[in-house]
Amino acid sequence: MTVPAHTPEWEVYFCDINERPACVSVDLAFEHVAPIPEKSRAFELVVALQQPDAEGFPADEAEWEQLEAIEEALVEEFQNSLQAAFVGKLLHDGKRSFYFYSEQEALPEVIATNIMQAFPAYTFASNTLHDPDWGLYLDFLFPEPVDMQSIKNNRILRMMDEQGDEHHIPRPVSHFISFATEADRAAFKSQAEGAGYTLVQEGKNQNESDVPYSIVIAKVQAVTEEEIHAITLGLWQLAEEFNGVYGGWQAQVVKEND
Repeated sequence: MTVPAHTPEWEVYFCDINERPACVSVDLAFEHVAPIPEKSRAFELVVALQQPDAEGFPADEAEWEQLEAIEEALVEEFQNSLQAAFVGKLLHDGKRSFYFYSEQEALPEVIATNIMQAFPAYTFASNTLHDPDWGLYLDFLFPEPVDMQSIKNNRILRMMDEQGDEHHIPRPVSHFISFATEADRAAFKSQAEGAGYTLVQEGKNQNESDVPYSIVIAKVQAVTEEEIHAITLGLWQLAEEFNGVYGGWQAQVVKEND
């Protein structure tokens, strides 16, 4: 049986695993169909890098190209021979790991071993596990809420890039937060105003029964990737202190000659 039709939605985020930096690439589109009952076995192929840098990532372009070649060979064969779902990959501690789901138990390891014969300079290990709930995908690869916010930030920044935005130019940036009680919202507003934010609007979300009390605050800020990640993380954490949910941000596109 084939994978249910879906449009791939690959995103990348960074995190720490066992106090070491990690880069996770994941196809978010599978969230809408996971778990797939006919693909209850997860397969992991772990390839040791030849020349990792101090952070455990490839140190030169040649190694990136080799890893891409391995990935292309794996994905093509696994999808053609096993109708497997390629759900994610991980760079961590000097290793590149690839993750697939299929209904096969032993065949993925045989196919991967055959593919890796074309890359004799690389050592590797593989593992197959019964994972009917897709825990490896949903609980390990899939981003945590804070990481998902970083992904959403990058999506907005990419759209702004396409419109010619100059991220370094400060402009009013609005942030949307919701709370369970009016008291929590008021306490958050006091803290936010102390940090230089101004109130734009307060309201009530009829469709948000858990966090119905909304607030919009704004501040003149640049929207570079580094700054917007720091800003949203800070507001995310402040909202959590008052049982709130950070809902995102928006800003006008600003061009150099505006």
